[in-house]
Amino acid sequence: MLKKWIGVAFIVILIGIAAWTGLRKPAVEYGLTDNGTGVEQGDTPPQFKLETLDGDPMSLKDVKGKKVILNFWATWCGPCREEMPIFEAYDAAHDDVVVVAVNMTNKDAKLETVSAFVDKYGLTFPVLLDQTGDVSKAYQVLNIPSTYFLNEEGVIQMKVEGSLDKAMLDSYMQQM
Repeated sequence: MLKKWIGVAFIVILIGIAAWTGLRKPAVEYGLTDNGTGVEQGDTPPQFKLETLDGDPMSLKDVKGKKVILNFWATWCGPCREEMPIFEAYDAAHDDVVVVAVNMTNKDAKLETVSAFVDKYGLTFPVLLDQTGDVSKAYQVLNIPSTYFLNEEGVIQMKVEGSLDKAMLDSYMQQM
């Protein structure tokens, strides 16, 4: 009798495993690369066109020829709030670099919250609104903040998941 129950339990476990693996979405459906790491160093990043808070369209093509710091963030993200003044100061001090902040608006409260955040921190660099989440999905942003450093040709030189301080930002930019 015990053997019968062990056999039944084994079959139930196998069916559960088969059902679980069958219901999972494959990595390619999420846009992951073969190794599951997303858009990485040496890649040409996905192109996009998003609107600023003022409703003006902007794409990476608009800043080609300059080094770009592309940051994905949200207003509720503590580390994002800490690094925004650092990005603002860097952007103001370097004419050959453009900071582009992509707000993950689909994960944020509302546009008014983003606007109030930009005003509070006095951000003058472009803040783009990813209202559908399509751009963050294309870049496979799993953690915020996530920052991509692009060279003048628009190729990713570095990807950083997590917050940056001034020393880190200076160091990364010197490496480019």
